[in-house]
Amino acid sequence: MRQLRPDFKTIADFRRENKKSFWQVFREFVVLCRSLDLFGRELIAVDGTRLKAVKSGQRNFTKAKLARAMAESDERLGRYLKQLDDADKDDTTPLGRVDNLEEKIAAIKERRAQLVQRRAELDASGEDQISLTDPDARAMHSSSRIGVGYDIQIAVDTKHKLIAEQQVHNNVSDLGLLAETASAARENLGVDRIAVVADRGYYKIEDIEDCEAVGVTPYVPKPLRGSAVKNGFFTKEQFHYDPDVDVLICPGGRQLAPKHKSKIRDNDAVIFVNTKACKACDLRARCTNAAC
Repeated sequence: MRQLRPDFKTIADFRRENKKSFWQVFREFVVLCRSLDLFGRELIAVDGTRLKAVKSGQRNFTKAKLARAMAESDERLGRYLKQLDDADKDDTTPLGRVDNLEEKIAAIKERRAQLVQRRAELDASGEDQISLTDPDARAMHSSSRIGVGYDIQIAVDTKHKLIAEQQVHNNVSDLGLLAETASAARENLGVDRIAVVADRGYYKIEDIEDCEAVGVTPYVPKPLRGSAVKNGFFTKEQFHYDPDVDVLICPGGRQLAPKHKSKIRDNDAVIFVNTKACKACDLRARCTNAAC
């Protein structure tokens, strides 16, 4: 080879042109691992990771980003036009400064026309984002620190930590991807039913129902949301109802008796209280900031 080395574009082109072959090689590898009994085929774990696309975030547009950019262009255009009007009224303004303002105004008008075109393309596509360099890439969730890229889903068999399924998506989060990934892994492993574990980022009722419909038993913790979590209070899951005596057991181990009904979001809700116990409770600050 005389030290001939392919550059990154050669490798990228080879991967793109032989995409179907890569998938077939992966499938054959899974079949080989099955024949060697390397898969437990009882439990898989699904998680996602973000891969950054080789492109600038400035080449990715959302409706909000386009709106901000057009507003900034309008503000700058208005400012330059005012400066040009002031220069017309002042005979002492240097000619070079006027020419410079006209160049800036022309550049902003051209930039705004491009933004209008991008907005039309985005509206026509029906997507919530548009990427120029890589049309499939998307701006990921800010918590991933990836910027523009892809969401890679991986299902791992827990026996020897071998990958049973991998997929590439441009979703900004993992929501809605559990059933698709786990179902494909189940088919690869050749079983009728399989259990899957995933983190809170996959918790979506519709997706969990889809899992159960395709032979996948999901184990996904429910996200901790609401004002109680935001304020650092105990969540309602930490209070346990005892139907035998019709009381609610608080995290401090005290019994709260039903007192009255209240309307919460058009539904009847029973309010449980124990005023005497709450006043003397050391955990009161983690329950409420209301006065007794």
